Amino acid sequence: MITNFSNFICEKIDSDTNIIWFEKSNKYIIINDLLKSLILNKIDSNKYPLNQFSSEINELEPNNLKTIFNDIDSLLKECNTESKEKIHKELSIKDEKFPHHTRFKFNKRVVKIEYSNKDLSNLIDPKFTHLKCDDNEQIVFKVQEKNKRIYLFKQDKFIGSWGVSEMHEFQGKISMELTSFFHNMQESDWTAVFHGSTLSHMNNCLMLTGESGNGKSSLSTILMANNFSLIADDFSPMSNEGLHYNFPSAISIKEGFYSSAKNLFKSFDELKEYYINDIKGNVKYLPANNNELILQKKCNKVLNVKFGQDLKNEIKTVNKGKALEQILPDAWISKDLDHAKSFIDWVKSSLFYDLTYNDNDKMLKMIKDIF
Repeated sequence: MITNFSNFICEKIDSDTNIIWFEKSNKYIIINDLLKSLILNKIDSNKYPLNQFSSEINELEPNNLKTIFNDIDSLLKECNTESKEKIHKELSIKDEKFPHHTRFKFNKRVVKIEYSNKDLSNLIDPKFTHLKCDDNEQIVFKVQEKNKRIYLFKQDKFIGSWGVSEMHEFQGKISMELTSFFHNMQESDWTAVFHGSTLSHMNNCLMLTGESGNGKSSLSTILMANNFSLIADDFSPMSNEGLHYNFPSAISIKEGFYSSAKNLFKSFDELKEYYINDIKGNVKYLPANNNELILQKKCNKVLNVKFGQDLKNEIKTVNKGKALEQILPDAWISKDLDHAKSFIDWVKSSLFYDLTYNDNDKMLKMIKDIF
């Protein structure tokens, strides 16, 4: 038995597939039934005897068994190590000037973001241009650049800083803050944020996931043009009740999809173009074109998307463990015990699919067939 071991949750989520969450490290691992038994036995051999798998273990070569146990020791050591919060060097904004600002309104709530220089606004404003307003704000965020770092303040209180190579983390933080404000919630109310796009059609809801460049945003645009309501694009927050909430940013459309987007939305040509970097090139931001504004909805269908001219038009259910191995690395999941339970409950109640396609009409039919 390992002393002072982390609290953990272990649940079966699919055939020969289990998930274990460790509270100390906030790590999730996906393992088969045999490995689950070996790991639990290592944690507490009295509570988790190996009777069920004794024959399988006896068939293993001694050297292989030794390697497996060494790997388990290393894994458990890692999972039993406390995750450390990133320490941010604080900065005072006393006497600092913030000459540039923008106000955004969503869900009858107005936020004002002030910037120490104009260039900083390009990190936030383009995705929210459609929400600009002149109403009085209820909250003020300030963004400052100093010594090659970005500093973020809420109501003049310092909440974090990020280096030049950490812009993705900064944008994730401000997105979380805006989401909490727009829905009048606290950061502690959120179980997870997924790198995915959530859409709804009538009473049905789905989330699109996949590696960057595989066509998530393009597919969101196609679905939106076919009467799906966009709930969130690329940043999909889920509450501890398992509800997926609206994140009101516009969809980022890359140059390669401009002509298709123009055919789907006549106003696309009028949208301003922004240069991101040498890798991403130019983009335009297409606002949600929803007949129905959905603030939150249950979403228990997850599609891993891949578009390609040489791919088959196919949709198939996949093992939940395999799906999570793709989703977890890009997701933020709260380290709170109740939120870990909430996340695992969502996994158990959800269906996961792989979608490959080269034809939009066939793709639309396949998606409607799973509802």
